[in-house]
Amino acid sequence: MNKLLSHHDIYDAALDDTLFNMLPSMLAREIDVPSALFIWLHPGDYREITAGTQAQANLDYNQFEGHDPWLAQGTPDKIGTGAFRLSSAVSPQDLERSEMYNEFILKNRLDRYWCLGLIQDTRDGLVATAFHKGKNAEDFTDQETATINAHVADLGRLHTIRRELHRSSIHDVTAADHTLLDDAPIFELDHEGRLLRMNGMAEMLVMLHPLLVLSFRRELVFRGPMHSAFRHAIAKAAKAPKREAGLFDLPQIRATDGRMIPRLRLNLLPRTAGGRRVLVIVTTEEETGLRQMIDAPREHIALTPRERDVLHGLICGRRRDQLAHDLDLAIPTVDLHSANLRRKLGARTIAEAVAIALKLGLL
Repeated sequence: MNKLLSHHDIYDAALDDTLFNMLPSMLAREIDVPSALFIWLHPGDYREITAGTQAQANLDYNQFEGHDPWLAQGTPDKIGTGAFRLSSAVSPQDLERSEMYNEFILKNRLDRYWCLGLIQDTRDGLVATAFHKGKNAEDFTDQETATINAHVADLGRLHTIRRELHRSSIHDVTAADHTLLDDAPIFELDHEGRLLRMNGMAEMLVMLHPLLVLSFRRELVFRGPMHSAFRHAIAKAAKAPKREAGLFDLPQIRATDGRMIPRLRLNLLPRTAGGRRVLVIVTTEEETGLRQMIDAPREHIALTPRERDVLHGLICGRRRDQLAHDLDLAIPTVDLHSANLRRKLGARTIAEAVAIALKLGLL
């Protein structure tokens, strides 16, 4: 048995295509098997396949999807269950009768028979990791399964973060001179959350986001209850000797100048260069991404006449029952207008909506 891969051997592959393409082979060598690969099982036609020692025919996997005894085991019920032997679900006899085995394995002279599988989840769909042994070898042992299971959490974080970066078309975060690129907001922090450097988009995000603050100690912090959770995520990502990549989600919110900031995901990647450091790369599910939001002028907030009436009453301190009487409305209708106000203003509470409206001069 070879030396186990470190956390950084795995996490560094999130930002380096060469390392990512090599990672299955490195995992295969750990347990002395001839082949390993990643298969992205995404909705639609998109597939990304990266193989270990036998890459020449792996793109053919797509034509067997849906009616193959191996790929058929890539189901959501296996998420979080760790590595599993295919022989526990598919008998050797069924495998030998399959199209996959006869039209793909044998014809391509691939050394694949016994299979160890791992299913993990990302926001864009499932990813399968498969390890293979030849027919003349024995099935995977408990020790080999345990070795792969030691990487389950790290591989899951790797795939999740890599998909987040692909979603936002982020392939590199640093230029040749090691400066941070400006394709997404990127921060580099030390193990205590102190800012080491950030790019222009990150600086603009700090200026716009009402919860995100640089403290007087140059710490990146959040206002309110999210601060402790963020500090905990930073501590885990920089903890020695076991550092853990992480994710930190922020809700949609109104910016300090009125524009709407979409839901954000902060992807935390541990780094070793120069000490215990963490890269925080900000992505979003929104198709337009963050650049359009940051470059856009202040968003115009259009309120209906009734919403303005309700807002005026709220600013004057009227209760919902009083507003219903004043405006000759039912209380549920007042509640509906109040909910619309909170949505349009990006506020979580009526008090916050009133504060935002006053700041933006909506009345």
